[in-house]
Amino acid sequence: METVLKTTNIIKKYGNKTVLNNINMTINKGDIYGFIGKNGAGKTTFMKVVLSLTPKDNGEVVFFDNKKLKDVGLKIGSLIESPGLYKNASAYENLKRFSILYGADESKINELLELVNLSNVGKKKTKDFSLGMKQRLGIAIALLGDPEFMLLDEPINGLDPEGIKEIRDVIVRLNKEKGITFIISSHLLDELAKVVTRYGIIDNGVLIEEIDADKLKEKCKNKLVIDVDDTKKANKIISKMLPKEEIIIKDNTIEIHSNLEMASDINKELVMNGIKVSAIYPSFDSLEEYFMKRIGG
Repeated sequence: METVLKTTNIIKKYGNKTVLNNINMTINKGDIYGFIGKNGAGKTTFMKVVLSLTPKDNGEVVFFDNKKLKDVGLKIGSLIESPGLYKNASAYENLKRFSILYGADESKINELLELVNLSNVGKKKTKDFSLGMKQRLGIAIALLGDPEFMLLDEPINGLDPEGIKEIRDVIVRLNKEKGITFIISSHLLDELAKVVTRYGIIDNGVLIEEIDADKLKEKCKNKLVIDVDDTKKANKIISKMLPKEEIIIKDNTIEIHSNLEMASDINKELVMNGIKVSAIYPSFDSLEEYFMKRIGG
């Protein structure tokens, strides 16, 4: 499988503060990679480093298996923070001006406007656009060079539900019809979950986990909750029945993230060993709950 982006030991510091701490990320062709973290976790800084908008202090960034940014040109598109638009120009005029700057083909403008659902705005000036319309126009501008990989930084932040859906639909369409690979940063996890195929979780500049969306769904679903009067003793017993890494202890509760079908056997073993089981039931986490547990919040 072709690797679209690979970073190795990326470090970025501002003075004594380490903003990115040895980031090792891999994004494969076809991914819609959800880059999630709290505000200030390092998401935007990472994207700027990848695009050489901000110099890194250490590490390596390569694209399309082993190419540098200067060698891939317009194969990469981006929308970092808010799009820089000509406010007194229409959507068409904006695209025409940027096509000249990029040396791109002007004949694609109408197709791009159609693609991002802006073909019906006519001569309306972009200063009068909604935030969602501006974001979609920003995506269209990024598409002028026929990119194979796009970096979108908080593209749905501040949008109303209709605007969020419009951006989401554009991303899915570009991924399926054009084969474009995405990395999308956001802290709106429920919305991100509707399109993402793979996640990277960042906290305080550290990429703490990369996980496929399907695997994450399974992790969130498969949980057996057991309320007991002695977690230490119960843990010793359950550890003989299941792998230790699948057992999590919280106060007077034990969570098991596999083998839910063993609930009755576990309950029987605990009771036979004199442990009071006040409750035993299957449960699941939301994406937000899983995220908060991973960052210790």
